[in-house]
Amino acid sequence: MLQSTVIVQLVLRNAVPAHLKALLLLLLFCVVLFYVANARWFESIRYLASIPMQRFNWQSEQFLGNTLFRVTSIFQSVLTTGIFIYTYNLGERFGYQPNQLASFLAITLCVALYYLLKFGSTAIFFKIHHNTKLGSQLLDFHFSLNQLFSLLLGTLLFVDVFYARLDSSIYYFILTIALIYFLLRLYGTTLLLQKSFNYPILTVFVYLCTFEIVPALVIIKVLFINI
Repeated sequence: MLQSTVIVQLVLRNAVPAHLKALLLLLLFCVVLFYVANARWFESIRYLASIPMQRFNWQSEQFLGNTLFRVTSIFQSVLTTGIFIYTYNLGERFGYQPNQLASFLAITLCVALYYLLKFGSTAIFFKIHHNTKLGSQLLDFHFSLNQLFSLLLGTLLFVDVFYARLDSSIYYFILTIALIYFLLRLYGTTLLLQKSFNYPILTVFVYLCTFEIVPALVIIKVLFINI
């Protein structure tokens, strides 16, 4: 009897909710759908992610401002980030219930609002400064990086959920990848602004603090610092 109880406890400890697996399969289906809808999807990601390194940007001009690319980027980033937060119960101090589909929907809604606010505020900033072309380049650079990170994050989540059953150190590897992603985003943004932004270095610094560094610190506070 005792042996059976121990076995049941071990099985339950390593059990992964079926709806979490379903969410990851939905994510995989969406990625395939995005690729079918935009045959040059990966090519777009490659060229737009390298915008800061391009001298004349002629290689990426044909992909700039693509509405389908931007919509798929936001959708994929929101869904992947929502699944990541939900999988590892991040920000649990805000009172949502783990392993509840309603909690996932609430998390995803908050993530979607964040991405839309970030997109809208960036677009408005460059419109105010009468430099919408640079704003478009910067947004597409961010969208491409977001998609690259989402693809890698989704792959790692698949491995951790379906193979390791959330009993691995992949979570810490994901955090390392997230740090690298943020540094690349910050570096690429700085290069673009310095190359094209005809404003004092103080304006560039204020932009980086307001739109990149401060939001990152807020995310760290909300998700990882339970004080």
